Amino acid sequence: MITAGTELRIINPALTIDWLTANSTGKGVQVAVIDSGIDASHPALKGKVKRACVVHDRGEGRIECEEIPGEESYDSFGHGSGVAGIITDIARDVELVSVKMLGENNTGSGAALIAGLRWALDQKIKLINMSLATSKKKFVPDLMELCDQAYVQDAILVVSKRNFGDLGYPAMFSSVISVDAEAFENKFGITHYPKSMIEYGARGENVEVVQLNGSYGLSSGTSFAAPHVTGIVALLLGIFPEIGTYQVKSILDSFAGYR
Repeated sequence: MITAGTELRIINPALTIDWLTANSTGKGVQVAVIDSGIDASHPALKGKVKRACVVHDRGEGRIECEEIPGEESYDSFGHGSGVAGIITDIARDVELVSVKMLGENNTGSGAALIAGLRWALDQKIKLINMSLATSKKKFVPDLMELCDQAYVQDAILVVSKRNFGDLGYPAMFSSVISVDAEAFENKFGITHYPKSMIEYGARGENVEVVQLNGSYGLSSGTSFAAPHVTGIVALLLGIFPEIGTYQVKSILDSFAGYR
């Protein structure tokens, strides 16, 4: 087991994925999903969305964060619901918080992304999944500041790299847990890349995901790899709620190679 304090101490090598899944369901852990929203009416997600925020970009620098009841949470594209379904498949008792900042074309502004992340941090939500990234450097200073703030306040950000082109932000920041996609069959599979800016690989190819209108489908990409890691982190927080990003990375390193 481990104890949480200023330092992480491994006092029992029995902390494994198998032990973790046998002893935690993520109960009591809130997970913010910054994405296209979450379809709270989907059978796989019904009753799991406890809070929801819709980020409206009104243009000309005007951003509004509107909180709505969790049961009224909706998804404009299906991407966020797919992400949320993976998280709850691994950690079935987590409480989801939808932060909707992507629209019908699964796109959104950098300003909306920053506003959504700031809202989640202001709410003191411990675990945040961001299956999205920007390549626009003008947003880097604000994103870096918020990611550093998250690290200091022990909020854990799990983020995906871009599927094509550059790695994207905030995946390139050391203050986050960054994830690439691999072809694991096991949903708990993790690879550690010790010499890469993107530190981990997780299942992200041909993943069965929640889709709109109560359906399911197969999807691939880094977006669906990140929530596999988020689910595992939620299991950890269900037992060790005080640990932060540094400790979590140490534990994930020890899990790497699990297939």
